[in-house]
Amino acid sequence: MSSVEAGAKVSESPKLASVPQHQNAIMPRVHVPLGTLVIAMSVMCYLASLAIGGMLLINRAVDKWTSDISGEITVQIRPVVDADITKQTDIAARLLEQTQGITGVTVLSEDEAARLLEPWLGKNRILEELPIPRLIAARIDRRSPPDLAQLSARLKADVKGASLDTHRQWQEELTATAQTLRWLGAAVLLIIAGASVALVVFATRAALETSREVLEVLYLVGARDRFIARQVERRFFIAGFKAGVTGLFGALLTFGLFLLLGSTGNARGLLSAMRELLAGPFDKSYADYLLFPVIPVVATLICLMTARVATMRILRSIF
Repeated sequence: MSSVEAGAKVSESPKLASVPQHQNAIMPRVHVPLGTLVIAMSVMCYLASLAIGGMLLINRAVDKWTSDISGEITVQIRPVVDADITKQTDIAARLLEQTQGITGVTVLSEDEAARLLEPWLGKNRILEELPIPRLIAARIDRRSPPDLAQLSARLKADVKGASLDTHRQWQEELTATAQTLRWLGAAVLLIIAGASVALVVFATRAALETSREVLEVLYLVGARDRFIARQVERRFFIAGFKAGVTGLFGALLTFGLFLLLGSTGNARGLLSAMRELLAGPFDKSYADYLLFPVIPVVATLICLMTARVATMRILRSIF
């Protein structure tokens, strides 16, 4: 085709004639594939923000729980034949009070020990007939903890039916559970990233297909793949940034809702941890907050880099 014919085709093209000079002729601002991409990517960024927030909250809650568990030990005194359990409990309590590294001792009454079994056995007379062990809770000094092995040996030697529970099994189980949830959260983020890449590839192909006539004209007047790819990248860069900010804003609104729920006096567990994350001292959680602005950055880079690679490959396959 001659240059005159190419120029005539350019001037007759309804797509180019209808686009203002300040807009991108290849991909205008109002473009159906890009609009759909922004919505889908916003949902992906929203889910990614929730996943990151959930991981942070779980880590914080587990750290708090394990800290509480590690700061306390429990002594159990079982009923033994020819031994007064009340007297043995008093001996154990005095021994704990005299132990260096023990900061507080609390002896649970028989009724308090029975109430601990109610979630499993319920409120019935069977608790009155059972030989329920007596329990002693002791707080330890984390900076200068006692020798728990030596303390356990002394209790067994001086107190009949006594045993020491350091709660290490619960700490290990909580740590293992937190690690599993971290890997699960990382897997969710990888799946979201992979799905986002696929969305950008499909959106790029759809956008180029809808602008096929414009691309043909550009090739006729001497445009090259890199020039076209730069025009496409610009639109996908803006789309990725909009999606990232929108998704992050939606997630922050969700966290804000939980923050309001966690402000009630009956808030427990993850609600309390979420309130601590969002409303806690900034000097303790600033590193956690820095993870959230990464979402729009990653979304923008995924859209930009994926659109660049996809555009070059699609153009080579079409033309």
